[in-house]
Amino acid sequence: MIQVLNRAFDILDYLSVEPDRPKGLGQIAGDLGLHPATCANILKTMVRRGFVDQSAPKSGYTLGPAAYRLARSGPYRRGLVAASEPPMTALAKQLQETVLIAVLRGHERVVPCQVEGDQDLQVRSDIASVSNLYETVTGRLLLAFLPADRLETFIIRYGLPENGAWPNVRTKTQTYAALKKIRRDGKTLETSKPQIAAAAYPIWENETVVAALGLFLPKFRFKGEHRRKVLAGLVATADEISRRLSQRSIRSDS
Repeated sequence: MIQVLNRAFDILDYLSVEPDRPKGLGQIAGDLGLHPATCANILKTMVRRGFVDQSAPKSGYTLGPAAYRLARSGPYRRGLVAASEPPMTALAKQLQETVLIAVLRGHERVVPCQVEGDQDLQVRSDIASVSNLYETVTGRLLLAFLPADRLETFIIRYGLPENGAWPNVRTKTQTYAALKKIRRDGKTLETSKPQIAAAAYPIWENETVVAALGLFLPKFRFKGEHRRKVLAGLVATADEISRRLSQRSIRSDS
């Protein structure tokens, strides 16, 4: 029974990497090392329960509505997401850009909340999507604010940036220097990608960084007055979310 549960969770994790891209039965079974018949039976149950979706026979599988419902109503809904959504909504409306928060889960970056902007062209990161921490500005910021012992443990266990995950950062010395700069600056910006610009700022709960507020947009919009508004808006919104979280923490302790 435990083995079946492990396999079901493996499938959920596998589908969450590219949640909008359907995966065929053979691909899922092959990549996860499952017997096709076993994989098919597990998927059948998961489809019936709504955690996996299959729009038509042989059309491939994607995450289902139940998986997203869990992400939206999980423990962060009561705390972090509840404190973040109103300021994020105001910022997305002001800038007409998509805003998100990211948190650390093991060696991965998870997005529990995202508010869409209104521009015709957006750079989006799906709700509850998971990615390598080195690949995004929010992931790098979360690493930068880890206590020194936890950062050292992370690097020992999960390694350094590989395969261009962090441009021009590969060695241990480069990684520590880049993370130290992020921590000193209190933010991180990324404009080296050909078409995308990104920025992230820390969200604090009292003395601890618990999340990163991020914004990703086409590079051609990240200039002039709009750039200034984006950066100023992120600072103000991160500060407001931090204030709300700290107030909630004080109330819960009293």
